[in-house]
Amino acid sequence: MCLILFAVNPNERFRLIVAANRDELYARPTVNADFWPEHPDILAGRDENMGGTWLGIDRQGRFAAVTNFREEPPAPLPPRSRGDLPLNFLNADTTPLDYVKDVSTRSETYRGFNLIVADSQSTLYYGNRAGNPRELADGYYGLSNQVLDCDWPKVIEGRQRLQKKMESDADDLSESLFELLLSSGDDREFSNSFISGDEYGTRAASVVLKTHDGEIYFEERNFGPGGKFLNSNGYNFNCGYDS
Repeated sequence: MCLILFAVNPNERFRLIVAANRDELYARPTVNADFWPEHPDILAGRDENMGGTWLGIDRQGRFAAVTNFREEPPAPLPPRSRGDLPLNFLNADTTPLDYVKDVSTRSETYRGFNLIVADSQSTLYYGNRAGNPRELADGYYGLSNQVLDCDWPKVIEGRQRLQKKMESDADDLSESLFELLLSSGDDREFSNSFISGDEYGTRAASVVLKTHDGEIYFEERNFGPGGKFLNSNGYNFNCGYDS
């Protein structure tokens, strides 16, 4: 049950704020976030099974992330990998709107997904179980494995906590966002942001901060069975004025 909490133009400093958890089987082969040798402008983790990614940003400041949609798998299974959706955007020379419009024409070739793509001009949301592509207004959003801003506690309350953290002007915003991602929730279903199972759980927690003047901060923290912390990778760079 992945989670992406994010803010579009939350204040005069930041263009985009993202705090995201990737939940997956620990046995699934994965490469931690880094710049890809064959795509040196792309900073992302890599799913070695299918070659795609769940979240990434490029040196121009273009951002993309995907979550699965919680449903019974269709039969037969569609042929395309959902991890291609963020990767293809980061490799494309197109606007977020044009990209999601193109994806929507072949949405049936993927299992259920939610996609977020952004540049310095716009942020788009499209889910192939959620209707037409939607350009997002300034504000705070939560996405898991249902439609955007669904009624799951970790989505509703996570979005509210994200807004409070931004409005409090925390001295160490990235650390504050990781604290949000590591919440174990309570007894309610879908209340825990962080999952610490033996075979399945939160593999990666990521924070992405993008300012209006192009400063990018990206950090990924990785976890193993039982929620054991493994390592972290942090990156700072300036994309200038992106497309």
